[in-house]
Amino acid sequence: MEVYIVSLIVLLLVVLATIIRFFGGEMLIAGYNTSSPEERAYMKEKGIGKFVGNYMYGLAAIILAGFLLKKVGVPYAQDISWLVFVVVIVVMLIRARQFNPPGPPSPQRRRSLWLTLVIVVVVAVVVTWNAIPANIEMEEEQVTISGAYGTSFKYADIDQVQLLEELPEISLRTNGISLGPINKGHFKLEDGGSVLLFLRNGKPPFIHITFNSDQKPIIINAGNPESTNQLFQELSERVD
Repeated sequence: MEVYIVSLIVLLLVVLATIIRFFGGEMLIAGYNTSSPEERAYMKEKGIGKFVGNYMYGLAAIILAGFLLKKVGVPYAQDISWLVFVVVIVVMLIRARQFNPPGPPSPQRRRSLWLTLVIVVVVAVVVTWNAIPANIEMEEEQVTISGAYGTSFKYADIDQVQLLEELPEISLRTNGISLGPINKGHFKLEDGGSVLLFLRNGKPPFIHITFNSDQKPIIINAGNPESTNQLFQELSERVD
């Protein structure tokens, strides 16, 4: 499934880049499409289509390279590629100012610039929020995992608590975040099952929790192996 998603993203970037660079698709560029006719004429003459198109080809290459390097076993290659992807977009936005017409920007272009800034800030806040380690609190009758993708479950609903030395093979991130060793959210396993991950690092052991109901299994760990073992002991005592 992941190969199809990556292929679709790369293909979309390449198609958009080709339209913008070679077929007069500058109206697809944010900021250009809200500018006045005079401003658009200036930016087109300066070569904004070629500039944005080349950057989009580069973005497609970054995503493809990260995926291929991950497949050949390079650690964190895909996570690093997405980080580079964001950095390149920021650089592109900064360098794109060279295409601004002389004089004060029109009200439409100012609104577009502010919108771009808001989007960048929102993305940064969301990524930071998701990257904050989950807080695992052992309450009287239940466990509460707070933060992004947080959940809670009662001790009475737990079927089994196991300590794993290896993670099950993960095939796809369906709704979560992966930042190097940090993995949080909903993931699909190679065997077709689903799991909710709250991993602060890739160091074993890992606590695998299954439930009596059809609730999705959870795999968690703490900041270090000692803390993970302690959490496992506390949770096992509560379940028993």
